[in-house]
Amino acid sequence: MAEVLLRVADLYAGYDGAAVLEGVWYEGLREELVLLMGPNGAGKSTLLKTAVGLIRPIRGSVEVLGSDPWSDRSVRRRVAYVPQQRTLAVSSPLRVVDLVEMGARAARARGARDRSDDAMERVDVARLRNARLLDLSGGQLARALIARALAQDPDIYLLDEPFESIDRPSEEAVVSALEEEKRRGKHVLLSEHHVPDPTPFDRVVLLNRRVVAIGTPTDVLSDRRLLTEAYNGKW
Repeated sequence: MAEVLLRVADLYAGYDGAAVLEGVWYEGLREELVLLMGPNGAGKSTLLKTAVGLIRPIRGSVEVLGSDPWSDRSVRRRVAYVPQQRTLAVSSPLRVVDLVEMGARAARARGARDRSDDAMERVDVARLRNARLLDLSGGQLARALIARALAQDPDIYLLDEPFESIDRPSEEAVVSALEEEKRRGKHVLLSEHHVPDPTPFDRVVLLNRRVVAIGTPTDVLSDRRLLTEAYNGKW
């Protein structure tokens, strides 16, 4: 039986005491690539932030590798979180290589430079290693953020709409890197507003404040009733 790396049980979470998520259950398995889908405001970002320990549950629980990420800050090193790019205010003179090496150093492992170089190569930003973040296009910044996550070498990847600003070739490079991480025994949970190519994903989670459906891409995405329910009739 596959090992559970991320466990969410009867989760109520939100902001200022008001729940955005209501009774969410989820188990993220080792060696798995999962697509989290739902409309804007469905709670996708809230779920990922709670899973990485940035938001404290109102009720219910989150376990990362058996620990509570809110109270056990050390377990956060085992999770790589890539936020939505539009939530970032990039005005730093940091270079791409500086950003990526932050991920490698966060893991507190040796060989940070080699890990950073490898991560940049995998998502095709090595040629931009000395570029300043504030000079990057949206797609280039998205790939640099994913390179930082790869350099961290976590057990769990949580990515919030990583394809929003990147072109098709870049998306394919990112998916290829994430598939390789899955084969290395990692759990990858990736949120999107609308479905990308579903082929690489093992499961799809439809979320709209609660889990509407979870299953294989074929089962979930072919059921128009479920999609209509998840997207408030606007699918």
